[in-house]
Amino acid sequence: MDPTTVDSLQVNDYESQRRKQIEENKALLKQLGLAKDNGSSEINELIRQSHGDGASKKRKMYANSKAATRVSAPPAMRSRLSRRLRGEAPDESVDLTELMDERDRVVQLAAETKLKRAREREEERRTLPKNVSVPFTLASIGTTIWEVGSIYTGEDRDLYWSSSGCRYKHPYPVGFRASKSHFGNSYTMTIEEGAPGEGPLFTVRVNDSQTVFKGPTPTAPWTDACIKSKSPSTRVSGPLFYGFSDLLTMKLVSELDNYDQACTPDFITNSSRLPQL
Repeated sequence: MDPTTVDSLQVNDYESQRRKQIEENKALLKQLGLAKDNGSSEINELIRQSHGDGASKKRKMYANSKAATRVSAPPAMRSRLSRRLRGEAPDESVDLTELMDERDRVVQLAAETKLKRAREREEERRTLPKNVSVPFTLASIGTTIWEVGSIYTGEDRDLYWSSSGCRYKHPYPVGFRASKSHFGNSYTMTIEEGAPGEGPLFTVRVNDSQTVFKGPTPTAPWTDACIKSKSPSTRVSGPLFYGFSDLLTMKLVSELDNYDQACTPDFITNSSRLPQL
């Protein structure tokens, strides 16, 4: 770039004042006779020694500035080259996780979880005792089962089965009774026959008092019990506390009389997760 152009671009108030001072000094030297025979070159040299070569300094400052670097620097070289530019064969391997969408991941996770549970249940079945009688306490949750009850075979028997959210699909036996300690209290859980057109009635009694919580599911009375306890914000799983998430309980229920009449044929066909014991 032309230095004159650089100077013209960088003229500011300070530069204008400096040049004005230089001209006044030239005039003063002429009046004193110091530059009578030396010509303008000598005047310029005297002025340069007294004030410094401002333009030269400006050029040096500009040459070392980032602006000059941006103008004169060559384009940056690529730090990485593709396999093709390096003369190598293309990588044909594909990371399957990058191609899977969110739905695929959910399906895969569900399949892995299902397989894991199946293996756990198979292991549980191997360790189940052959002969079990009540009362007994489940090691998994600490619930003591006192009575297993009996299979309901009435017209509404399809309503006496666990919901899809339970670990196992099974009938709720009427007359079932169990107990469990929690929140510093002893709770007695029962299953009673419900009103016509409805499913079973679940009850939870606190200690030996008259305080009884009732509901259409195992969790409903336990939710009310939690609210009235010392930890009102706590919530528990009703099927878990009743003992229906333990395969040992499922074994006892499946061995009850009339188990094959616990539901209609269509209900069996459309059901899943029936415990295979």
